[in-house]
Amino acid sequence: MEEPRCLQANCFFRGKEHSIQLSVSQAALEVEVEERHSTKRWRGHFDATSVEDLTRKTGNFKQFGIFCSMLEAALMKSSEAVSLELLTYHDLEALRSCKAGVATRVPHSTSPLSSKRYLILIYCVEFDRIHYPLSLAYVGEADVAALRRLVQEQQDELAQLRDELQRAQQEVWRLEDERLQDKAWHQKKQQWMSKELTEVKAAEKMLRMRVKTLTAELAACRKGRSTSATARGLPRDRHRSKSQDSRSSSQGCLPPQSPSPAGSRPPRFNPTAFVRAREQRRQETELQRQKLQRGTVSSGDNCRRRCRRSSSAESFQSRRSALSSGSEAGTCPQRRRGLGGPSTWSPLSASSCNSASVPSHLDRGHKKRGKENLGTETSATLSEIDARLQALQAYISTLGTHM
Repeated sequence: MEEPRCLQANCFFRGKEHSIQLSVSQAALEVEVEERHSTKRWRGHFDATSVEDLTRKTGNFKQFGIFCSMLEAALMKSSEAVSLELLTYHDLEALRSCKAGVATRVPHSTSPLSSKRYLILIYCVEFDRIHYPLSLAYVGEADVAALRRLVQEQQDELAQLRDELQRAQQEVWRLEDERLQDKAWHQKKQQWMSKELTEVKAAEKMLRMRVKTLTAELAACRKGRSTSATARGLPRDRHRSKSQDSRSSSQGCLPPQSPSPAGSRPPRFNPTAFVRAREQRRQETELQRQKLQRGTVSSGDNCRRRCRRSSSAESFQSRRSALSSGSEAGTCPQRRRGLGGPSTWSPLSASSCNSASVPSHLDRGHKKRGKENLGTETSATLSEIDARLQALQAYISTLGTHM
């Protein structure tokens, strides 16, 4: 069995507020009206048959379900075609007499009909207006104790609602404070982030400029590396040619010193080429030392024997060579005759003058001096490498201070 559907609403009739309650079930309708100011109540109970008979008497029959729907729509004011009105028995008789044209009879004040109320459902259609009256009997005023309980319950509920409202306001204030704090913090963070972004952009710009500078320096270093390789090859070729000329000559004089490679320095220092050249020179120096050690060990005994046997001969030959060099200085120059010109004296080459008089120990001295020159060149190269390394370190420190 379905539970009754309840509906309550407040309506104003003749300037007074009334509370109307409807309880609709499948086959019954209960209506209760209460006047708010005086707490008077009227109640009526209707079944489906009585409601249908009432609608049939008005000349516009309505089924029970349709009538209940019309009553709910009028109470909720959801349709303009239906409305409600609360009348007394005197008002109802006046309405009937107006329609019939008969004088109204005023009932006695003590009559039970005067205490009744009639809830009128007015249905307006085109060119017609139909009234469906529902008779409500007087129940009496509400119980004072019940009313007090109701008032107390309402006061408690009101206090509870006030507490909830106060807590809600405090929560709103707290959230507002948090919002303001978060807003201030986010503003500070935004300012800090914008400042940091500006600094990062400036740093990025500087780094880009530095990358461009380093790229240009790298290109220049690569270009200088190729030019330095060609420039270093020229002094070596000159040194080799001069050493060959000095070896081919039979004089005991020292060969001319090779020009320093410092004169052909590249425009910029290349660290990679510097390291590779240093390793290559170190390996060549080690190989030359090993060869010298092997030759020294094998010829050590022979040199000692020769030194013992030819000590006296060398002293004699040195005196002889000194005398012969003095005599040859006067006899070596020959007279050249030009074709049809006067005769002139010109000194001969050192090889032609001393080819027959240079002893074998001068050749050995020349070889020893060549080795000494090689060691001197190696030490000069190492000193030059150290100087370049110091220059590179100074350049790097200068770059660090500028950056």
